[in-house]
Order: sequence, then structure tokens, then C-alpha cells
Amino acid sequence: MAKIDDTVVRETRYIAGVVIILSVIMEAVFLIIGMWSYKVLLGNILGGTVAVVNFLLMGITVQKAVQKDEKDAATLMKLSQTLRNMMLLIAAVLAIALPFINPVAAIIPLFFPRIAIALIPLRDRKNNNGKENDNGE
Repeated sequence: MAKIDDTVVRETRYIAGVVIILSVIMEAVFLIIGMWSYKVLLGNILGGTVAVVNFLLMGITVQKAVQKDEKDAATLMKLSQTLRNMMLLIAAVLAIALPFINPVAAIIPLFFPRIAIALIPLRDRKNNNGKENDNGE
């Protein structure tokens, strides 16, 4: 198995960090509204784990795709997306079917990586504050 690229590892750590922060906030909201139970925690763990693993698998697929020709890369990305969507669907079905998991608390974290991705420009702006960018501006 090929080594996972440092960029994939770094971005997955970022996504995992944001998922953890948002998960803690979600747990607090459930606690504040009086609906917290161990089922919320288990759902959050399931959803957050699936979300981060899904992102990591996407990163690994992109890493492999850039080494292929355009047609093979497109096929690989489509297959990966299909399999990752199936994984998300299975996680959602499990969250609904298993009596010891709160389905809402399991499904909400599946959207946390999208929030993390939306925050990347803010992170990059903070990291580049006072530094020149690549085109010398």
C-alpha cells in the first residue's frame, strides 16, 4: 500500500478537528435542550467517525487519481464516490435501525466536513496573514 500523502493527512486532521469541535457543540445543545442521553453520544461517535473516514477515503482516492490518466482517474473518482455514498447510506440506516443510537445525533455529523471545508478560506487567511501568496501579492 502506498504512503498517504502529507496533504491528505493534514487536511484529514483538520476535518477531524472541526468535526470534534462541532460534535462537542452538538452534544452541548442536546444537553441544554434536555434531550441528551448516551444514545446521542453513540450517534455522534458513529456519525463523526463515518464523516472523517469518508473524507480520508476521498483524499486517498484523489491522491491515486492524480497518478492516472484522465479517463482512469474519472472512473476511479466515480467508483469512489459511489462506494462512499453507500457507506454514508449504510451509516444512516444503522443510525435509524439501531435502538441504542439517536438517529439525529448520528446524521448531523455527516454534514460537519462540509462546514469544515467552508471554513478553509478563513483558516488559510489566518495562516497567511502578513505573508506573501504564491503570485507575489
